[in-house]
Amino acid sequence: MDRIAIIGLRPVGASLAQALMQSKLTDTEIIGTDGSRDRLSAASKAKVVNDTTRSVRSAVDGARLVVITEHPSEMRDILRAIGPNLAPAAVVTETGNMKVQALSWAEELLPKGIGFVAGRPLLKHTPDEMAAPDAKIFDGVDYCLMPAPSAPSAAVGVVTSMVEAIGARPLYLDPHEHDSYAAAMTHLPAVLSSAFVTAMSDSDGWREMHRAASSEFSILSRLASEDPVDTETAVRSNPEGIVYWVDRLIDELRAYRDEIGADSTALLDRLIRAWEIRARWEAGTLVENDGPEMPSSGQTLAATLLGERLATRYRQMTSNESKTEPGKYKRKR
Repeated sequence: MDRIAIIGLRPVGASLAQALMQSKLTDTEIIGTDGSRDRLSAASKAKVVNDTTRSVRSAVDGARLVVITEHPSEMRDILRAIGPNLAPAAVVTETGNMKVQALSWAEELLPKGIGFVAGRPLLKHTPDEMAAPDAKIFDGVDYCLMPAPSAPSAAVGVVTSMVEAIGARPLYLDPHEHDSYAAAMTHLPAVLSSAFVTAMSDSDGWREMHRAASSEFSILSRLASEDPVDTETAVRSNPEGIVYWVDRLIDELRAYRDEIGADSTALLDRLIRAWEIRARWEAGTLVENDGPEMPSSGQTLAATLLGERLATRYRQMTSNESKTEPGKYKRKR
């Protein structure tokens, strides 16, 4: 019987284990391990694994596939710990957000013959720490795969099969390409969230102002509640990339600042553009229609009275259509 070992039973790890259990793999047992007794107990009660153990070495003993879902700051120590206990030709993968570093550690610490494939599911929604595991978070999502240069094709096939079994789509990327994207889309938001919290808390009015913090503050500050060691580890893995995107963000904030103080439509145009980009990302329809659009008589009249740019926004905000094209702004009434 084949064994799959899941190292780490936080929300992503437990959900991955549940998805594998639900895929009905034949002649396969799924073992979960975690340093928390509470998480091990929860995983057993939820039946997301066949068995649990607190011993990482015991979990990987004889495993055909090992999936590491722990925090990136723990990756090096885990690889060092499991190396001597891995079965010959075992396959190891992980779900962190630092691929160049992970591949380097695997090359350094894993025995020869072990197939290492860096991986990461691009989840749009992650279960809360206190929420029950949710196998559906992997349905239809892209799952990045970056094999080590020494990984045999069979190892890549094993991880690819796992990705497809949980309902995700394999997406093969260069590790440097992945890390450059992660700097902008994963690590920068964590830095921004922390900067927002410290900027607010350092103000003279924080003692009184914090009482007015509600859901908006909670949303923007959430990433600041992540483990600071993990955030620093991620940022330090690609400092040049982070600095580049911080500079881009500063430039954008300056543009917003100037438009807030100006009496023009530029601010609303910028906010609508942001709204539409976010909506298209959520709907998975980022590619816009580049073809020409013939104006209706009402649109032509609006253009005559308001000017073309304002007429475009007028169409978006006053459309009577019951259904709005995905990613197009329509003011709620």
